Amino acid sequence: MLQQLNGHSSSSHDQSRVSLREDIQEFLSGEAPLHQLDDLTKVNPVTLETVLRCLQARYMMDTFYTNAGCTLVALNPFKPVPGLYSPEMMREYHAASQPQKLKPHIFTVGEQTYRNVKSLIEPVNQSIVVSGESGAGKTWTSRCLMKFYAVVATSPTSWENHKIAERIEQRILNSNPVMEAFGEFSNLVLYFSPISSLGFATWPSLPWNPQ
Repeated sequence: MLQQLNGHSSSSHDQSRVSLREDIQEFLSGEAPLHQLDDLTKVNPVTLETVLRCLQARYMMDTFYTNAGCTLVALNPFKPVPGLYSPEMMREYHAASQPQKLKPHIFTVGEQTYRNVKSLIEPVNQSIVVSGESGAGKTWTSRCLMKFYAVVATSPTSWENHKIAERIEQRILNSNPVMEAFGEFSNLVLYFSPISSLGFATWPSLPWNPQ
């Protein structure tokens, strides 16, 4: 039975107190809304639930990249996102003095590795691991990285150089389906064999020539 307190039921009164307590805690903590947290290490507390809630909140705001420390978490938007991978976006991250200060993006990873490999002080070979479940967008992410490198590695100053850059870019991108064809063939062979494990990994290597 519900008891009446000042014209309100005790259950609604308790709910109001809980809501007020949550509002006060949120105000005192000063935490930003989940969709504004661009690094999963900033959620408090760092639990599976809060991480998933943060990713969901950012996904609902059409924000598909989130840092997790030195790792980049990418969500497949399953829809075209105008401008997200445009040449203008590439130039923005390539021209930035500190690309890590911009919003999380696959181009941030691309630019940081590009600068490390062409460093005049201590050039270091770079490796990027793109992993995820089937349909997560690994192939697309790899293609975006290769396209980014093909674009930023050439600085066309004339129409002829621009055409050369386009040919280099197209050759790099066209190599990816060929590599995947060998992997898919292996899957087909395994499908009809006693071995139940399917799947494959590709290892593209892009040599850097400073000249």
